[in-house]
Amino acid sequence: MNRKPLLLAGARQVGKTSSVKKFGSENYKNVFELNFMRDKVKLSSIFDDGLKPSSILENAQIALGKPFNQETDLLVFEEVGFSQDALTSLKFFYEDTPDIHVIATGSNIGLFKNYPVGKTERITMYPMTFREFLIATNNSMLLRFVDTPDHSKVPTVAHEKLIDLITDYWFVGGMPEAVSAWISYPDIEPLKRINAVEKVKANLLADYKNDFGKFSKEHPATALNIRRVYEAAANKIADIEDGNTPKFKFKGVLGNTSVSYEDIVAPVDFLECLKLLHKVFILDGLNNSFNMNFQKKDNMFKLVPHDVGILTSMIGMTYQNIKEGKDAYKGFIAETFVLNEIVSSMVFPDEENELFSFKRGDSMEIEFLLKSLDNEYVPIEVKSGKNKRSISLANFIEKYKPQKALKFTFNYVENNPKRILQHLPVYKARATYAKHFKSKDNIEFK
Repeated sequence: MNRKPLLLAGARQVGKTSSVKKFGSENYKNVFELNFMRDKVKLSSIFDDGLKPSSILENAQIALGKPFNQETDLLVFEEVGFSQDALTSLKFFYEDTPDIHVIATGSNIGLFKNYPVGKTERITMYPMTFREFLIATNNSMLLRFVDTPDHSKVPTVAHEKLIDLITDYWFVGGMPEAVSAWISYPDIEPLKRINAVEKVKANLLADYKNDFGKFSKEHPATALNIRRVYEAAANKIADIEDGNTPKFKFKGVLGNTSVSYEDIVAPVDFLECLKLLHKVFILDGLNNSFNMNFQKKDNMFKLVPHDVGILTSMIGMTYQNIKEGKDAYKGFIAETFVLNEIVSSMVFPDEENELFSFKRGDSMEIEFLLKSLDNEYVPIEVKSGKNKRSISLANFIEKYKPQKALKFTFNYVENNPKRILQHLPVYKARATYAKHFKSKDNIEFK
């Protein structure tokens, strides 16, 4: 038997615990949970006799006062990142007792230096995608228009409904508690549902910032600097002029003007490990003979929040602002939406999923640049309006001659499949990514 413990990573409050509990209750007689954040003191001594699964389980049953049956029960290590011993022990559960079904969850696993490489099956969980939001809001009839990429016809009535729901999603986001608050109230009580979602998002942001102190005790970045960088990721949007995500500028972020890249590295790394920010490297040139990793400059990047609803709260956008579509930040939100749809479809490990964009002067700025299944560069442009011209994308196509280029906007255009540039509605971002790139949706998991 070659079963590995499943390690479910992801930002706090994305639904890891509830998903595992639901799975466990439906497939096992009992769920034996060891919560290393909530019960840290109670569980502190279960590793005193070593990291053998037998001794750990014996001590855990004594500590919790309940039995564990390895033939019928699911063993869950909740917030395993709060215990290095718990994280390390997954190696021995794999090597010594592969017959025991183990799931571990964690929000800060990436911060640990000692990690059981190759001994777990690791999956990253993200906020609910737009597709999942449609299901949650009883709009499953629209899924067929979201799930089909490229040239599939979308009726006008379906397109308009999807655009309306996307702007709802921009406000609510994909955090399960926020979505739950949204669907708890009917359409006839819009103010109550808006207020409920705003309260949830405000609490989530406060919890994230409180977590910085919990998680950063052994990290070179201080909780204060982590908070400053996190807030700056949204505040820097005020510097934009054309609606696109700007390069992250270091000046003033840490409370003074003499901030260098070296000062920013640790806080950014910390926020990436907690899955609260995505770092998108900005290339200023392109050589088809080399991998993009070899062409990047470490100090040229932009930072994008992990959830579009959290972003709109961070920058103070109201539901009315979003629905009117007149806010200067709309382009940044559309870009964040597309990126998070793409990231949610990417295949682990994270090291293979580095993100890139492109900017050369003022005439060639591309939101994302990715390698396709055919190992070709594919530029991806995102426009928040309906009929904005793509001068930058046209210039990129002329200079670098890509085989395929994608443009996501709010309108629907009939595409000629033979054209290099494919013009697509923004709600098809995930399905289109899955067609052209290495994705969870186009591979088989053993």
